[in-house]
Amino acid sequence: MFDRKPTAFESCLEAASENPETEVVHGWIFRDGAWRTHAWCEFADRVIDLTASSHSMPKFDFYVKNRVTPERCRRYTRLNFFERVAETGDFGPFDKDFFFAETSEKDPLDVLGA
Repeated sequence: MFDRKPTAFESCLEAASENPETEVVHGWIFRDGAWRTHAWCEFADRVIDLTASSHSMPKFDFYVKNRVTPERCRRYTRLNFFERVAETGDFGPFDKDFFFAETSEKDPLDVLGA
């Protein structure tokens, strides 16, 4: 049987389940020369990105490395994330207009006119 790796969006379910202080973030990150939709969890000044590591990392380092800015993100409380997953049967991204593609060669804020 084929064992596929969970997407970043799916991985947030595990991270959010383990820490009641977690906030789920869907955002645009810059990686491998393009803007990509991605998801991770945050608590305090730490980021949990299970697609990168099983350990948390400093939020500042994650943001700098991936060019994360608040304008490129959508945030969900842990409870709101669980509710949306239950309602939609999907792990995200939930804001389909903001996350208009999986990747973008152009800065998504320029594409959206934000």
